[in-house]
Amino acid sequence: MDRIDNPIYIKFAAIDIGSNAIRLLFYNIYEDGNGQDVFKKVALTRVPIRLGEDVFVNGSISKEKEDKLLKAMLAFRNLIEIHDVKGYRACATSAMREADN
Repeated sequence: MDRIDNPIYIKFAAIDIGSNAIRLLFYNIYEDGNGQDVFKKVALTRVPIRLGEDVFVNGSISKEKEDKLLKAMLAFRNLIEIHDVKGYRACATSAMREADN
């Protein structure tokens, strides 16, 4: 049996804190039979928080949406632990960067 039939996966996750929603993507990376890395999406979780609704109008994130973001990030942390990922990255778009708070 060669490696492509029984690949060795490395699990990773990515968090995107966007203007409309935050997303958690799980993916596996493995090497195909030609020595190329293959990225395979395993799961995607999306939580519509709409940070941009506050930031682009008022310049800051409301306490209500701040609380929702915190709860979602804590849930994402639990999911990352359950999936036993080897590493993860988080990035934020303009709504988060431009918020006064």
